[in-house]
Amino acid sequence: MNGSNIIKPGNIFFLLALALSLLLSLSACDKSEDTKPQKPAVQSVTVTTVKSINVAETVERVAQTKATEEIELVARVEGYLLEQKFIEGSDVNKGDLLFVIEKAPYEAEVQRTSAEVEKAKANHTKTQLDLDRIQILRNKNTISQAELDKALAEEKMAAADILMQKANLRKARIDLSYTEIRSPINGRIGRSGFSEGDLVNRQSAPLATIVSLDPISVYWEVSEGIPLAYRKRMQIMVDGKLNMKVIPRLRFADGSIYDQEGTVDFIDNRVNPETGTQRVRAVFPNPDKILVPGQYVTIIIQIGESEERLVIPQSAVQANQSGYFLLVVDDNNVAAIKPVKLGDRHGVNWIVEEGLNEGETIIYQGIQKVRPGSVVNPVLKDSP
Repeated sequence: MNGSNIIKPGNIFFLLALALSLLLSLSACDKSEDTKPQKPAVQSVTVTTVKSINVAETVERVAQTKATEEIELVARVEGYLLEQKFIEGSDVNKGDLLFVIEKAPYEAEVQRTSAEVEKAKANHTKTQLDLDRIQILRNKNTISQAELDKALAEEKMAAADILMQKANLRKARIDLSYTEIRSPINGRIGRSGFSEGDLVNRQSAPLATIVSLDPISVYWEVSEGIPLAYRKRMQIMVDGKLNMKVIPRLRFADGSIYDQEGTVDFIDNRVNPETGTQRVRAVFPNPDKILVPGQYVTIIIQIGESEERLVIPQSAVQANQSGYFLLVVDDNNVAAIKPVKLGDRHGVNWIVEEGLNEGETIIYQGIQKVRPGSVVNPVLKDSP
């Protein structure tokens, strides 16, 4: 074996030391590159431009719906409940047959009183004939005046008996009609309080309740401390006519707006001394039966004519100890704080009183990722 191809131990150590030196140099380079400062990433945010829309002055209050008519169906005669002619919770029309109470006893009473009327008529005919004969005899001085007077009285009593028996017949027929309980209004009927076969009478609890749903009333309270100008504009009658400048709308608990406008038709004539409020009522069309009695809603009262106002999304608004502020984006895409004075809410927006100009760009999504003075990547998107 050639001696020149043999690696000497000294050479091995030299090669190992060289390799280790190279590794350390590479590691140092990597560390130096890691320690170089990196520029912060530019955050993308959703922005919109401040715009003006037609906005009317509004006032919001918690309100509750109530049926314009609520009828409790009660038994007006005693008897066993034979039939229930409706489905609980369904809509019924005026005149629909709802309950039937046993008829037989009342039909028999109608027949009996009808016979009593005929009997009274026959008796009256007899007294009239008797009176005619006695009158002839009296003219001949065959009988005394007392007998004639008695015959006259009996004829009048017989005539009165006919009237009494006719009244009894009428009452019997009314009682018979009460065995059929019909709906007095168009509306929705609730749960039946009795089952077929139950004995009911005038003292029984209501058989069922019907409420009218279209239209439906909405009641709310107005504080006596509200501005006088508002109270004047809430007066529903102006020169004897309805003040149509007062336009109520409804908002549901989920934030959606009811698609029908109402009409204020009643303001109580006094303030409740215990609550310091005055009750107000509006009537709303309810063709789809969306509103039901007892439901809590927010009533939004539009007062007067609409005007151009600046609005911003509520999600763009932040608050600190100094008040409300927004993050605006300038022409260089730099975010900055801008204090604002806000007015009333308008749907999902907020009316701006001071601090902004139309056309300015504001951040309304991704605010939490931005610091004032930082550069952002604005993504323009109209707010809801």
